[in-house]
Amino acid sequence: MCFLSNRMILSTGPCMLRDIFLLENQLPWLVIEALSDFLTTPPVYKFVHKIAKYLYIIPPSSLYSNTRARVDELRKYRPPHLLGLLRYSQIGNMTSEDHNHIHPLSLASTSAIELAEIGIKLTASKKKGLANMSIQTDYCLFGGQLSLTPLFINDFTACWLVNMAAYEACVSTRYPSDGFVVSSYISLLAMLMDREEDVHQLRAKHLVRSLLGNHELLVFFKGLACHLRLGRRYFTITGKIDRFKRRRPVSIAVHRFVYKNFKTIVAVLSITGVLAGIFRTLMSLKQHQP
Repeated sequence: MCFLSNRMILSTGPCMLRDIFLLENQLPWLVIEALSDFLTTPPVYKFVHKIAKYLYIIPPSSLYSNTRARVDELRKYRPPHLLGLLRYSQIGNMTSEDHNHIHPLSLASTSAIELAEIGIKLTASKKKGLANMSIQTDYCLFGGQLSLTPLFINDFTACWLVNMAAYEACVSTRYPSDGFVVSSYISLLAMLMDREEDVHQLRAKHLVRSLLGNHELLVFFKGLACHLRLGRRYFTITGKIDRFKRRRPVSIAVHRFVYKNFKTIVAVLSITGVLAGIFRTLMSLKQHQP
């Protein structure tokens, strides 16, 4: 009987994790508070803080520091429902500096492989929370660096993303602090995926991990992004990428040539080194001849 009970929990667990964060299933926070009165220690905040670990590719040592907002910060926030609390755990109380730097809007699309070609390195952000997207265009002499929070995608985490984006569409505000944070994150990942090779590149950089195939991830993000409104944070990142392209045409051309022909260049240099060694040997033998 105990075995059957455990099997039932294991089989229904993912479905429960998916269903409790569906937008249409949300109960008003007043109802949740009333239900929590029956418990000695309401576990709602710790539950949401802990459950967010499923969104990320993180080491076991950091399971309890994986959100932008800590548990004590979550307790101070009064959400409309559980889904709103989950979203807040990812964006936290975004500071004013997030809204002060407004960059020219850009609709330019750049795939992950194209970023590598022009010299912008993709890296996994050490901070947690879907709001942590940043780009440094002066990272080094020939390129920049785009940092994103690494994401784990399965059945219920994909559902969470969809419903957090749907919730943002219901409560959004006007530009610049439009509130489309999760939507911007999804849109940016979708922009980086033009082909299955781009998805493979994101996997290689440890930005995306999933049991789904490259094609399935590509279809998911592209299909979802076409229904989302592009947020301010998306425009900020793409605007900086566009400005990087316009300001560094020469270095980009050099980097693209080296990137595309790196194997050929290495082969030529290797052959040149071998020929130079043979030539020096012949010259040495010639000098030792009587």
